[in-house]
Amino acid sequence: MVNSSTLLTLVQEAASENTSSQRLQELAWMNVKLGRIVATNVCAIPELLHELSTSDDRETRQAVASNPNTPTDVLFQLGAEFPQELLENPVFSLLLLENPNLLADMPEDTQASLLKLPTIPDAFIQWGLTSRRTSILYALAMNPQVNQWDLQRLIDEASKHWITSRVPHVAKLHVNWAGEMTTGWDDFVSSILHKRQLFKDCIHEEQFYETSLWQMGIIPDSFLPSLHRHSLAQIARHPDTPAHVIEAMLKNPKTAIRKILIAVASNINTPVHILEKLAGNKDAWVRRTVFQNPSTPNPIFQLFHEYKAAIANPQTSATKLSEIATREWEHTLIGVASHPHTPPEVLAKLATKKAWEIRAMVAKNPHVPMQVLEELAQDKRLGVRIAVAKNPQTPASLLVRLLQDKKTDLRRDLRREIAKHPNITSAILELLVRDADYYVRVGVAENPQTPVEILAHLANDKDAYVRKHVAQNPRITEAILLQLASDADSSVRQHVVCNPNTPISILTKLAFDEVSRVRYSVAENYSTPDNILGYLQTDKLTYVGVQAGKTLEQKQLLNSLPPKNHFPSPASHNEKSLASNPETAIEVLIELALQDGYEIPQLASENLAQQLAINTNIPDSLLEKCAEISKLDIRIALTRHPNLPISVLRKFAASASFRLRRLLSQHPNLDASLFEKLLQDKNPEVRRVALANVLQTVKHSKNNDLGEFLQQWQAVQNPDIPANKLLELSTSQWVLIRESVALHPQAAMLFDGKKAISSVSKNAEKISTKYTPITLLEKLANDKHQAVKLAVARNLDTPMNILEEFISKNTWTNQIHINAMKTAIARYPEKASLYLRQYLHKYHSLSRFYVLLHPLTSGEILAQYFRSSSWLERYAVAKNPHTPSPIRKYLQEDANRIVRAAARNVVE
Repeated sequence: MVNSSTLLTLVQEAASENTSSQRLQELAWMNVKLGRIVATNVCAIPELLHELSTSDDRETRQAVASNPNTPTDVLFQLGAEFPQELLENPVFSLLLLENPNLLADMPEDTQASLLKLPTIPDAFIQWGLTSRRTSILYALAMNPQVNQWDLQRLIDEASKHWITSRVPHVAKLHVNWAGEMTTGWDDFVSSILHKRQLFKDCIHEEQFYETSLWQMGIIPDSFLPSLHRHSLAQIARHPDTPAHVIEAMLKNPKTAIRKILIAVASNINTPVHILEKLAGNKDAWVRRTVFQNPSTPNPIFQLFHEYKAAIANPQTSATKLSEIATREWEHTLIGVASHPHTPPEVLAKLATKKAWEIRAMVAKNPHVPMQVLEELAQDKRLGVRIAVAKNPQTPASLLVRLLQDKKTDLRRDLRREIAKHPNITSAILELLVRDADYYVRVGVAENPQTPVEILAHLANDKDAYVRKHVAQNPRITEAILLQLASDADSSVRQHVVCNPNTPISILTKLAFDEVSRVRYSVAENYSTPDNILGYLQTDKLTYVGVQAGKTLEQKQLLNSLPPKNHFPSPASHNEKSLASNPETAIEVLIELALQDGYEIPQLASENLAQQLAINTNIPDSLLEKCAEISKLDIRIALTRHPNLPISVLRKFAASASFRLRRLLSQHPNLDASLFEKLLQDKNPEVRRVALANVLQTVKHSKNNDLGEFLQQWQAVQNPDIPANKLLELSTSQWVLIRESVALHPQAAMLFDGKKAISSVSKNAEKISTKYTPITLLEKLANDKHQAVKLAVARNLDTPMNILEEFISKNTWTNQIHINAMKTAIARYPEKASLYLRQYLHKYHSLSRFYVLLHPLTSGEILAQYFRSSSWLERYAVAKNPHTPSPIRKYLQEDANRIVRAAARNVVE
């Protein structure tokens, strides 16, 4: 160890201009302090300074940047980090005299760093204004000496190119442009973040790490609404998210979006009152996710489906509908609003609901009171006003009023519905037939009350889509049909074929059309004469001939039937009716649900799921048959069925869907073997739900396996458990038990064996071995199961050395890393602060912003970012309580009005 007198001699030697180059070389690498002194020595040779410029020590590099003997290329490289030192280096002015274009020869990072300094020559600013590089323009925008005229030039030039289009937003926050800010700087930043208006800074959109930082506690709850919607969904889905955070998300209209609602509905720790509210959400996936959640009580599931069946039944009484309307379920309220038996007073109340879909259904209901209809005609939501136009009882006067609304000029959907309405007058139709939007003219063409004269006018419309709808109108004359049969657009001719009033002569003509799809439509038409169908059977295109043959066979079959059986409903229509009829037997629905195709199996599955939800007296054989159907709604209804046989429970326990296994884990009919399987499930949520079920229903199980599990569980819950018993339980076969041991407050104080630490002597001839005691937590930290390691990371008594290992060995999106860091921040804040550096991206990002804002971030880290091109990052540095006073004083003169206001108003 060097004594003080020797050290003083070495320091004097390192600072002396008479010390030889070789000696300076030796001194520079003795220790960091001597290296700093050597770096300031003007007699240090360029080669040595070049070596010192790569030092890990910041002060050493800073001294090299100030040394006039530093090679020019090294000086320019260091200038990016130390621009002030470069500018003040005595050699800089000489270099500038030699080369007036010196700035252009420097690396871009160094140019940007220099242009941020308030002391640079005006010539540098003027040079920067000619650049199109984003980093250069951002640097000028944060230079406090740039005047208003130069800012105007900067804004004008940057606005011309998309790559620099963000720069004007930053420039307009310059104090010389917008003036000093005296209040509201924090609110301004919150607004920028909450609205995700990151284009007002050079910061990048970034969503992958926000969730991790929030779970660690680095991002405070106050910034929660500013996180990306994907991050919020991950937070809402996570079982450790507190209930108050979930409730706050749902209260904020900007975060209560579909993606987040589904995430909340999936969370097993979401409070029941929230799940109950979401159970009636208008979105089918939200409802489905709620019913997959084992925390949703079965009575809520059954009640919803009872209400759903009631509103689907046209015979449901007004009393029952009034009862359903008392529950704030959007889905059922929409059904009540459209039901023909809903009392007028209930409709009037529903017309005031916040969800516009409910108001729209009220507006479409033919039994809505006229006063309510008139009020809804003024609704701010277009969909509601369109629904008023669709109501067959809406009088012409109200339709005219809708048409006269100033906003209606911009709403072609509304004008089309008005044009289609049966109560609209001929005078209004005359007006709408000249509408500039073809979509509105289509509405006139669709109206069965449109006069023939107007249809004749539309038959010459320039838009084929309009003429096509004219061809479908049953009121058009044979003359118009004949005209359209020669239309240049084949789709118009095809629709002529489909018109029920088209005469045989026109059908015969179109049977020879050059376009195959027109001939195919003729081949489908039952009004086509048999001889024409026979001709089409020989069509050059096979699919036309095949269809003509089918039509001919069907016509011959129908002719052989008694008159009352003519044109029966096709078989597919009968199956469709069966599939959707709530009175259809379950056996039939199962057969229909197992058919190929989409529409009929889907209708049958929905109907079957409904019956499973409300009917508890279904035989086991049918329940087992239902289990063969893979539809999710059926599986949810089956898993919630109270009488589900053990064979189906076993089948579902092997499902690849963890959500289905999770829901199954709360079933009352599980036997001991299924409980054992689910308690060892690979998914932690399945294990957690199964555990809750075990503790509630099988505490007194006679099964030895479960009896053993319950004994272990009760033992590990005892805070005063004997040490030897806790050690014994740490080797339990049950993951849940080992997790609980890892979380036990005594685990950190117990030792369980020793580990060998080998060391090799300097001459590599002798190996010595020492044995160090291993704590129980150290042992569990190496458990083969991730859940046990996670429990160790969560234990507030876990030593920092274990936490450090977890932090370093796992990525920072891994739950073990996240919880280890969270525990470290709570128990070892000083050591935890050393690890915050790893969350600083190389590019400007919100993650970096949140880290710079965190009070544990060290002054050393803050010193690296106080000249950041991102004003949000400089704002974070200004707000951080650990920011060194010189840096905060520097930021008080920042060019950005937000940053300087924040720096000037921090109470130290």
